[in-house]
Amino acid sequence: MDVLIRLHVSSEAFQAVRFSDGPLPVVELIGALMRAGAVPRSPGMRRYAPEAIRPLFDLFTPKGELPDFVISRRTEISAALEELAMVPAARMRSELFTAFQGRPPAAWLHGLAAGERSARAILLRGIEAGYRAMVEPSWAEISSAAHTDLAHRGRILLREGLARAIASLPSTVGHRGQTVDVDNAADRGVPVDHGLVFAPSCLLPGTLVITAGPGEPVTVVYPAATTVVKARLGRQTSDSLSALLGSRRAAVLRAAAVPRGTTELAAQAGISLSSASEHASALRNAGLIMTTRAGRKVLHTATELADSLMAACELPLVAAR
Repeated sequence: MDVLIRLHVSSEAFQAVRFSDGPLPVVELIGALMRAGAVPRSPGMRRYAPEAIRPLFDLFTPKGELPDFVISRRTEISAALEELAMVPAARMRSELFTAFQGRPPAAWLHGLAAGERSARAILLRGIEAGYRAMVEPSWAEISSAAHTDLAHRGRILLREGLARAIASLPSTVGHRGQTVDVDNAADRGVPVDHGLVFAPSCLLPGTLVITAGPGEPVTVVYPAATTVVKARLGRQTSDSLSALLGSRRAAVLRAAAVPRGTTELAAQAGISLSSASEHASALRNAGLIMTTRAGRKVLHTATELADSLMAACELPLVAAR
């Protein structure tokens, strides 16, 4: 039965509460493994998994928990792997022995706890192979679904404030004053001294708290809106939004699901800066993007009309499932 992780957010840290820039690759992999039978462990699923991925099943406790060092908040798989390669062996040993009460279930985990390079290589190969096989083929859809969810939260944040944005999250996340409660399989208080980040997941079946490293924010991962995930991951027809607006203009509109500068729009959509500026202007004239100034920076954000349009373009995909 899930209990609460209680996040005590300091007054200063509460000013830095925000939503993520997108989904987290390692978290999506964890969700994919859980759906594949990692919790409870499924010998059949492990037998049919590619050999490099099989050791990852050993990282889950019977309660479905993982040592904290495995869970990366990085938004790029390459950055997550680099971070994992640098985790001190002493931290791995401590967290493995805590998670498994001193008895890790596999020999390679004992090697990992002992700081063996070969064991760390097994971990890194497993994470990369798991991502390539189980997440990357659907990454475009996962990213699109997550950004649509973030756009919804972002509009609530802009119109109604932070409290309402947090209240819009799934019922597994609660908010009272400067305390955020998250349903989780662990019961502990976690101080939040350097900000709090909310990140959507398309594959994780529940909520997850990623504790903070030195100077880093605590991250709360929540399930993205179910209808959005079904629509994006169930894509079986042509891209209706691109057919309506053109592929580049549609890419710019989707990129504006969260507030972005023109340079960021261009990078996200994979087009030139001048092209991004031209498309943003056309979308603004059509009432699909609003442009605001934050200091010296100009930010473009999809409007509520754009949200309705993107949702309408996905409706046939839900019906097709």
